Amino acid sequence: MGLKCPRRALQRGESVVVAQYMCADTRHQHLERPLQLSTTTHPAIPLARELDVPAPAAKAFVRSYNDRMDEAKHLLEAAQQRTIEYYNRGKKDTTFKPGDSVLLSTKNLRQLATGPRKLLPRWVGPYPVKRMVGQAAAELVLPSNMRIHPTFHVSLLRPYRAAPDTSVTNGSNISSGNPGTSPDGPPPVDWLNNEPLYSVERILDYRARRIGKKRKRLVHEYLVKWKGYSSDQNSWEPAQNFTPDLIPDLEAARARARGRCEDAAS
Repeated sequence: MGLKCPRRALQRGESVVVAQYMCADTRHQHLERPLQLSTTTHPAIPLARELDVPAPAAKAFVRSYNDRMDEAKHLLEAAQQRTIEYYNRGKKDTTFKPGDSVLLSTKNLRQLATGPRKLLPRWVGPYPVKRMVGQAAAELVLPSNMRIHPTFHVSLLRPYRAAPDTSVTNGSNISSGNPGTSPDGPPPVDWLNNEPLYSVERILDYRARRIGKKRKRLVHEYLVKWKGYSSDQNSWEPAQNFTPDLIPDLEAARARARGRCEDAAS
């Protein structure tokens, strides 16, 4: 039995080989030519030379491959241009000047993630700009506890605009409850072991709830009003998140909650 394959499929397979070669031999902005990077030399293309042979089929073969290589090169350049246009679509050059306050994206700040990364706030700060490094990077003034390089690409920064404290709730002000998730909120007051610390303005309430698969673990939580943040950012925090100086406030909130339960039962 013979293996039959349409001629178009055979041509398509040959074109894939040409496309692979052109991808490896096309100049890239950062990698230059990947093929030259891996082999340290730029290989010559035998088909680019004139063939002094009497066989018309050989010359036709060379012309066919050269045409395919030209087409592959044109398509790759067009694809690169489309990628550049797509990337730049809707983007604008952002520049800062010394003294500007900016928020820093936590996208690459893995050392700040003491727990699951999805719970890490998207932005931290604000931090003042010390100077611009070229046109696309800025050096920030960071706390000494943040042991990271202070220079960041402008795509990881955004201008800081303080949000007024308002009691009116609307869709744009609703947050997940962690004050660090508010991109326009005040900065953390300090850092400890690369973790932001926030100031408690008032302990509002207390609750106890059971968690876990079999609901066997009892957790004591307190509703916190954060200093410098609106009421939209109030959040329930476990007891271990508080410093010892807040123990009297925690006990008072617990007593108030116990009193409400007794009043409801009577």
